[in-house]
Amino acid sequence: MIRMHQFMMSALCCVCLLAAGSVLHASEPDVRTVRPEAGSLVPDSREIPPLPVPVRVADVVGGHVHPALCRTAEGDLLAVYNREGGGGKELLLCRSTDGGKSWTQPAAIPVISDCSIYPGSLATLSDGTVVLHWSCYRREGSRLWRVPQFTRSRDHGRAWEKVRDIPAENLTNYTCLRHPVLEISPTRWVLPLYDRTVLFDVEANQVSPFGDGRNHGMVPLVKTPEGTIISGAPEAAASVPVGQPGIVVRGLRSVDGGKSWQALQAFPRFGVAGYDLNVLENGWIVLTSIIYGIGRDGEWAYELTVSRDDGQTWDRAGAVTVYNPGRPIGGRGWPRTVQIDERTLGTLFYDLNASQPGGPGVFFVRTPLSRFQPKEPAVEP
Repeated sequence: MIRMHQFMMSALCCVCLLAAGSVLHASEPDVRTVRPEAGSLVPDSREIPPLPVPVRVADVVGGHVHPALCRTAEGDLLAVYNREGGGGKELLLCRSTDGGKSWTQPAAIPVISDCSIYPGSLATLSDGTVVLHWSCYRREGSRLWRVPQFTRSRDHGRAWEKVRDIPAENLTNYTCLRHPVLEISPTRWVLPLYDRTVLFDVEANQVSPFGDGRNHGMVPLVKTPEGTIISGAPEAAASVPVGQPGIVVRGLRSVDGGKSWQALQAFPRFGVAGYDLNVLENGWIVLTSIIYGIGRDGEWAYELTVSRDDGQTWDRAGAVTVYNPGRPIGGRGWPRTVQIDERTLGTLFYDLNASQPGGPGVFFVRTPLSRFQPKEPAVEP
């Protein structure tokens, strides 16, 4: 009971600490550092400016809103989401031309039709092509399955090609993805589907096993400038559907193109909304993760953690909290992060709390990269 009281007191203090420009840290992201005598969160001692207030991108209703985010080769930001999930009828797109400070009114992706939509992901390829993925719920009698689909844009998200199915066989109700494709080339992509991890040859319209053939699950896969692949897999081989864990690895790292993997034992608790991973222009890797409640379910905050050594170690002590409303976050926010420019990151998420000003919505928050500078070692007096 004392621990629960401390945690609830901590949650009430979060807004005040963030308003003062404090960064919340933890040795484990599920457990905030607490001063036992006061029951308050311990702020970071560095002099850093407060985070900007999140910008409302759009209003939503609820369900599988699940936003996706990318930065185009032109520098615009694209956000795609469902207004009302659980089988939405359209995916809506908002664009920002000023680094996420303002957004256009939502417009439907016009090429999608005859689809009860489960949202997917956005990716910008090395040749500037933007790839949008989602899945369509299908039902025939008692059989349920999903059909993964995609479309491409050659003009930075203004016009979209004809929709294509991913030619996977033996589709299940878990043949879906929520993370960007891992680009091997502009026409060869690794798809981290929930029930399989496959290599898709777009020109040949064929799928084949990726790497050693294991299923990573519905997690992010990224490749660093060194050619290293980092997987957000929480266990050595994903179970479908989720359930009792197998061999827990808390992230995987491969230096041979996915033929073999090393357990990282570095990532935090894996919940329903998982993680996001992004490789920055300077070679750092950013993990976007969720801080979950203690003693009660729900998401309480989102934080960013960096690796500066090709994914071998992660600066957990220097993690930066980017959103913490001091209450449970409504829904499963599925936070997504991109690099806006050489100085700034941006994170997109949704919050379905009906009592917040404006009600449920999709939001975007900017984070200065300067907040991730390593701490200077303490100087002995």
